[in-house]
Amino acid sequence: MSGILLELKDICKSYRDGSEERVILDGVSLAVGKGEFAAIVGPSGSGKSTFLSVAGLLLTPDRGNVLIGGKDVTGASKGERTMIRRRQLGFIFQSHNLLPYLKTADQLAIVQEKPMREKVSVDELLSELDIADCRDKFPAKMSGGEKQRAAIARAFVNDPDVILADEPTASLDAQRGRLAVEMIRNEVKKRNKAAVMVTHDNRVLDLVDSVYRIDGGKLLKERFE
Repeated sequence: MSGILLELKDICKSYRDGSEERVILDGVSLAVGKGEFAAIVGPSGSGKSTFLSVAGLLLTPDRGNVLIGGKDVTGASKGERTMIRRRQLGFIFQSHNLLPYLKTADQLAIVQEKPMREKVSVDELLSELDIADCRDKFPAKMSGGEKQRAAIARAFVNDPDVILADEPTASLDAQRGRLAVEMIRNEVKKRNKAAVMVTHDNRVLDLVDSVYRIDGGKLLKERFE
């Protein structure tokens, strides 16, 4: 298998808006390799969330192919897609989406699908993200930053190939938001994962390896230093 963990080829997606057809993604392609952290920016309604949903197998493209870990999963059944999301994809959302009745360690344990030998240590992750003291805390007893770090840990705990982050700084102030993205980057590099982050926060773009702008249905790589 090559070093590419996530690849979208010539993806097209449109929606019916009354009598008109609205094109959201118009032949977009993206390849993200091991240890690569990519960001996608663009105005509201430009298709960033649609793109991430296609990459996360939550939406099926009208045309094009999605490959995860080198395997074409475009035609996977509903059950196969669910299994792929559980075992090969890690999601980080705008809100932490933690279950209020579970302690942090339990939040991570319930999403682990892989055999024990392939699992990431819960305690190791919590320590790396500097929330080891939150192991036995319920979300109500944690700060906003701690909750988002727990959500980052949850995304990595099943040792997925690909991390998909949807506006991970949206619910955090500037300092905590930057720290959250730094932690995502560190885990991507250490664990050799591929990651794609949709964001409006230009202040964290210096932390990623590549930046793509989506607008008018097209995805273009931006030049930046």
